[in-house]
Amino acid sequence: MRSKSVVRYGVVFSGRPALYNRRMKGLSTAVALAAVVVAGCGTSDPEAEIRALLAAAEEAAEARDGGFFGDVVGPGYRDSRGQDRTELLRTLRGYFLANQRIEIVSRVDEVTFEGADAARAIVHAGLVGRRSGAELLGGVDADLYRFELELVNEGGGWQVIGADVSRALGE
Repeated sequence: MRSKSVVRYGVVFSGRPALYNRRMKGLSTAVALAAVVVAGCGTSDPEAEIRALLAAAEEAAEARDGGFFGDVVGPGYRDSRGQDRTELLRTLRGYFLANQRIEIVSRVDEVTFEGADAARAIVHAGLVGRRSGAELLGGVDADLYRFELELVNEGGGWQVIGADVSRALGE
């Protein structure tokens, strides 16, 4: 017996709902990064590399993957709050432990280059974290931030070496 299906415009719709797979979001990022790497084999597009890195950082933060940031933050990192690399990674781990769920919506406003191996990126990001063990609405924290990142490429890929982080109100 044939399953019920509908043919429209040469496409078969089986009537079964598509399955949603949470891993597809991560897979789409991996595919995008792979496309950037493959496309970059012949010619390099540093701005595309930086934008891909920032998209991957957003995915890693939502997945609470502290290891990713250990690879991306350079050894000489310093930010406007006086944190070095070790303090930043410790702060991130604490945030990941305190929040069982993290959602980020970001926008890369600008990428400017200061030579062939140095760049600045301005990113606005809305962060929503839900604290572990808290009630649904009582445990939600949300903020909008402006990140001005300093990046360098030392042959092995782009790394963040500095940041100016501030709350972005009304931008």
